[in-house]
Amino acid sequence: MARKVGIIGLGNVGSTLAGNLVRSGLVDELVLLDKREDKLFADQLDLEDSLATSPHYVKISTNDDSLLDDADVLVVAVGDIKAYFGDNPDRWVELNINIANAKEIAARLKATNFSGLIVVISNPCDAITTVLQRELAYPKEKIMGTGTLLDSSRLKNQLAKVSGLTPQSIQGYVLGEHGDSQFTAWSTVNLDQLGTVDQKGIEAAVRQGGQQVFNGKRYTNFAIASSAHLLLEAILTDSHQILPVSNYDEASDLYLSYPAIIGRHGVLGRVALSLDKVEEQKLKASAKAIKEKAFD
Repeated sequence: MARKVGIIGLGNVGSTLAGNLVRSGLVDELVLLDKREDKLFADQLDLEDSLATSPHYVKISTNDDSLLDDADVLVVAVGDIKAYFGDNPDRWVELNINIANAKEIAARLKATNFSGLIVVISNPCDAITTVLQRELAYPKEKIMGTGTLLDSSRLKNQLAKVSGLTPQSIQGYVLGEHGDSQFTAWSTVNLDQLGTVDQKGIEAAVRQGGQQVFNGKRYTNFAIASSAHLLLEAILTDSHQILPVSNYDEASDLYLSYPAIIGRHGVLGRVALSLDKVEEQKLKASAKAIKEKAFD
């Protein structure tokens, strides 16, 4: 059965993810959607020009919503990078922009026969995932955001640097909002193998990682596209992998990041963590922060 993925929004992240998917052979067909026809044409041609040197063939189509009818997954990567060029950029500067985008995408999807999974990258990720699910009245397990999958990767990178281990050897999660109220759940980190670490310093470096990348090149793309690719791989291979993605939290009635089992049918269940009391309070505070910023 052909594996088909749509990407709406071919900015720095969406186009990087498209390139990763073409090179990895994870998909058989890509549907690329963007309002900028010139950018879309350029990305399609550039990707197609790479096929002769790729071990995989991928059919690449553009700007036809009806092609999503039989897509396995739609990735939502819309946004406006220029919104971050102000004095105090953070993920919430795109809130109103991407709420409007989410509502437009929901209307477009309702006009199709799309019934696949939805992966949201657009920021603020937890809020936009929540908005899109509500606008579509979509099954909660069939929509998720990349959330703190990226922040957990940043955590592992920072801990690898101070421990001498590879990032793949590090265990642990960043939970809650993909944003300022996120926190490292140190009870989930394999500290016994890492030795003494500056927890406050590590946590600050993780929280500031995206801003540091942005300051240097005015966008981020590689790490978030890699996180999205991992999530798509878990979906398309039905691996039942545990990933800290933004998924529906019944207690707060919104989406935030917590480890979930991911497969072809979406979020198959949450993993019960043994968080300490402080971490439990931080998770509740993070949910409250998302709700206050986006919905109050």
